[in-house]
Amino acid sequence: MSVIKKYSQLPVHIVEDHCDALYHIFRAIGSKHLPFNNNLLIHFDSHPDLLIPADLKASEVFDVPVMIPKLSIENWIIVAAFAGHISSVVWIKPPWSNQIENGDYSFVVGRQKGTDNIRVSCPILYFVSEMLYCKKEDLEETKNVLLMVRTLGYDYDINVESDIVEIIKKHGEYYVLDIDLDFFTTMNPFLEMHSKISMYQRLREIYSFDFTATQEDEVLDAQTKRMHQIVNLKNIFSQLHELKSSNISEEKLFSICECIKEERKRKTVIELIQDLMKECSAEVDWEIVHDAGCTCDDRSHELPHHISSNEEIEKLMACARTLITALPAPTIVTLARSSLDDYCPPDQVNMVQEVLCEFLRKKFDIECKLHYKNGE
Repeated sequence: MSVIKKYSQLPVHIVEDHCDALYHIFRAIGSKHLPFNNNLLIHFDSHPDLLIPADLKASEVFDVPVMIPKLSIENWIIVAAFAGHISSVVWIKPPWSNQIENGDYSFVVGRQKGTDNIRVSCPILYFVSEMLYCKKEDLEETKNVLLMVRTLGYDYDINVESDIVEIIKKHGEYYVLDIDLDFFTTMNPFLEMHSKISMYQRLREIYSFDFTATQEDEVLDAQTKRMHQIVNLKNIFSQLHELKSSNISEEKLFSICECIKEERKRKTVIELIQDLMKECSAEVDWEIVHDAGCTCDDRSHELPHHISSNEEIEKLMACARTLITALPAPTIVTLARSSLDDYCPPDQVNMVQEVLCEFLRKKFDIECKLHYKNGE
């Protein structure tokens, strides 16, 4: 086993897009400051970031120049798990985040047999609604993953601390501390898009997904139904995108939407499209409309939206400081601003970043590295 090196100062890498943190984690692995396999990620975030890029094949994961550009903010962690670099993830979420329930989830990630697709064996709504679930026996080249989900509220929970201390002990002294600044305050950037015609509220109805399955076959059936739903809707909005027109006849629109067999839902889709065309003087970005819809499944598990007051930020910051102080020092720290995509409110991000970095400077001997434009 190769000797793990020690940094002379704790590196703190500040990125804009959260997926860019993985590049710096890989560099720490490559320089032997982190083990090659089975690392622990302590992940403060309003979002899990545990999806899988749709156009990334399993065969591309170890070709880093090909893989990195295909990552996005919501889908970079499981890729590292498939590569074997990360085996345990502690998602520490704020009180308003509910995409995955608190608990411990043990599953595998692997290549789906007969395909080049990366899939997981965890049958929860978060993965099923994105068509990422696969039975364990249908996966190969598998890696074990432990996901611990814990809520850090405004009042400190000593149980969260003890759970995380215990898992760090199991992994040894090396781990990555990863913090998205939208942990402290966050927006759903789709909520206000075309708000005059209530686009997002209407997309909720169109893209809704009722998931109550408990048995494996029921889960697979539900996922198949979800796949047909999303494929049909993507086909509709892709055709609209290709037409590049803000004036499509009702006859043509009905033809495009006839893949939706349920009359009430088809009517809802057509009416939304017509209202979007009326509202927009310029061409509608139909791909973004579909992307917004794909964030909707079950109303109780959708993208969080909570613009925190300064008092709420300070309370969460105090809890985060207490928790981080109770832990052994991390090997590296990655911070994501998430402000250009509006997940962290742009008018709050600099304040949150400075308060957090001020704490890190007092707690550790840090080397702060800015990897975003206009950084000072």
